[in-house]
Amino acid sequence: MKKTFEKIFELIKLSQRILITSHRDPDGDSIGSQLALDSFLQSFEKPTRIVNQGCLPPRYAFLNPQKRIESFNLGAEGRGLDFKHEFCVLRPDLIFVLECPSLDRLGEVKKILPVESKIVNIDHHPDNERFGAINYVDLKASAVGEMIYSLLKAYDFPIDSTMANQIYASILTDTGRFRYSNTSARCLSICAELIKLGANPKFLTHKIYFNHPLPFLKLLGNILERLEVRNGGKTCSVTINQNLLSEFGVDPKDIEGIIDYSLFLGGVEIGLLFTEITEQKTKVNLRSQNDFDVSRIAKIFGGGGHKNAAGCTLNYDLEKAKKAIFDQILKFS
Repeated sequence: MKKTFEKIFELIKLSQRILITSHRDPDGDSIGSQLALDSFLQSFEKPTRIVNQGCLPPRYAFLNPQKRIESFNLGAEGRGLDFKHEFCVLRPDLIFVLECPSLDRLGEVKKILPVESKIVNIDHHPDNERFGAINYVDLKASAVGEMIYSLLKAYDFPIDSTMANQIYASILTDTGRFRYSNTSARCLSICAELIKLGANPKFLTHKIYFNHPLPFLKLLGNILERLEVRNGGKTCSVTINQNLLSEFGVDPKDIEGIIDYSLFLGGVEIGLLFTEITEQKTKVNLRSQNDFDVSRIAKIFGGGGHKNAAGCTLNYDLEKAKKAIFDQILKFS
């Protein structure tokens, strides 16, 4: 790993303009990791930007007080061609791609990457396609935040309390509050060091998991009344359509975390969240708390993830998407 770190540091020093990006619809690990890496890269005094497809979920906004993370979608949903022109003026010659097993998972951002740019691929997914000029891939890492921590330590970079909170948040969320099987002695040891450096576990856990607006809780109550239990009580799913979001006045960005409630029922091994994006597009989040590998299901539909946490998007309506997913679960059960 030492040689990989040295190559990364050399590329940083040789670069002129740097981009940091991650998979579309960034989560806690990608957000915390990008922000901590951004602080490190800014110390080299080179133009650096963070750009992802999809908006920053409100629960993580406190990690980004300087609003360093930018959202980009081509066309009507985002800043479109004006931003594309603005971005292309930057012409990054070095791109850090974090927590993204393939460039396709970048979404719209992939379309504006200069082909001549060098890519540093930092990831811990087992299906990573090693698409970078440098591939820093660690399948044993609990989160990319753990890998960023190792990178900064290798450079003897001083981690302040803000960065410590960002990295701790990435590990906290990608281990499911230290509940998933990827929780390791190493990640807990790193978190202990981050606390010494100023990370605040109580503050972070409260802000991310116990700080919901009232409309969210009312929506949650409605959803829990309609839990679907199948497969002899081993599979539990929750469903959210656009009408529900409108009825309760909840922004789609606010529903991250609802998937966790699908696993709260005793005996459940597989949890699912089906979210209607449009009439013919459904987002599916999958979780498991046993040896069932939900990433196998996600991959069938062009998604990905980890053994116990994965996701995909189907170009189906809600009912067709649910049938497709449940059929695959039965095949693998």
